[in-house]
Amino acid sequence: MNEVVRSAAITSEQRVVLNGSAWFGALDPAFQEAVLASSRVKQLGAGETVFHRGDASDGIYCVLSGAVCFGAIAPSGRGSIVALAEAPQWFGEIALFDGGARTHDAWADIASTLLHLPLRHLTKILADDPLRWRQMGRLLVRKLRIALSLLEDMALESPRVRLARCLIHLLEGYGARKAAPSCSVRVSQERLGMMLSLSRQTVNELLRHMEQEAIIQCQRGGVRVLDVGRLRKVGQPPA
Repeated sequence: MNEVVRSAAITSEQRVVLNGSAWFGALDPAFQEAVLASSRVKQLGAGETVFHRGDASDGIYCVLSGAVCFGAIAPSGRGSIVALAEAPQWFGEIALFDGGARTHDAWADIASTLLHLPLRHLTKILADDPLRWRQMGRLLVRKLRIALSLLEDMALESPRVRLARCLIHLLEGYGARKAAPSCSVRVSQERLGMMLSLSRQTVNELLRHMEQEAIIQCQRGGVRVLDVGRLRKVGQPPA
């Protein structure tokens, strides 16, 4: 990532966004202050890379505004998107635990602002109090639970159920937000198809059916959820 003249300390407004993170909000005050003292805010333009698959770890990140996509390019040249992170979601912790390389490409889907905690500072913060590794573990395990659930959905659930659950996950920031979710999901039908391994045509048909049922409303570049309760029911397969 280009760091020239685009790195700065966090502002009070950005701190409010950060405090909306369920994970960060649960940290003890000393841990929070250590993270803030060692982190810097970075601005990225749309399409700009955060890191590449195979890169060495450079720390962890939190989305303060905008969105970050995670994906990979197959040898055939076909690309995929496996996840989308919005404020105030953290990412990048996997390589911290195993010392391995980055598992996916990450790039700004739109102009975005990230908080970056460099690896050298993070490792010192954790060394100062080894009990903090438990807090880092909670960040990782929450995502592992979601990943295992998504794998099960791919094998067992219908496209309609999977789409409903995906919309709920995006609406709630995969459980990363303390505040109540908004009513809109900013994601294209093509992106939904890539995330769910479904064709754009299939996603379009499923969304239109939900729209006819007055559960959602299709919008340009996104989906507005009209009835969260009914969307949750769609995401619950028949007993």
